[in-house]
Amino acid sequence: MKKFEAHKHYWWGENHQHHDGEETIIKMSFPRCFIRYKLNEAYFADYEEFYANIAEVQWFDGDKPSEKEQERIMMEAWNFLAIEERLLEEDLEDIDFDED
Repeated sequence: MKKFEAHKHYWWGENHQHHDGEETIIKMSFPRCFIRYKLNEAYFADYEEFYANIAEVQWFDGDKPSEKEQERIMMEAWNFLAIEERLLEEDLEDIDFDED
């Protein structure tokens, strides 16, 4: 599988204790940010659906980047999420559920 250098510093996570039904993407390279979004019943169909479900964005390094830079980061985050979900789905397909 091709690895995207832009995704190297992105992480995907959850906090069921305080934000059940939501997930997060954390970008650890500058400008660092935390993106919390509400889950859909299934995977997001497209970027617009993902963007519409963002509940919170926090910028760790002070001022927000320009609107253009924010849009680029949100798009990168969406692309990262789509690839991670696809990899997870492939992992699940590889599991042998036979109880023989």
